[in-house]
Amino acid sequence: MSPKNKKKLIILRKKLDSLDNKLLKIIKKRYRVVQNVLSLKEKKSEIIDKKRINIILKNIKVKSKKIILT
Repeated sequence: MSPKNKKKLIILRKKLDSLDNKLLKIIKKRYRVVQNVLSLKEKKSEIIDKKRINIILKNIKVKSKKIILT
């Protein structure tokens, strides 16, 4: 690998590390919110909301297509 490409690689890896750290922080925040939601639910049957899961998955699918197109 050329020295120029090696420098580029180091920069790109640092960007990836930064993104990974940001993702981890977001996942931790989401986990805390999920824990709060679970604490509000009284029955096990309330924990899994298939309707909500389908809505979330549909939204993710739509948003991911928009991101890919931009």
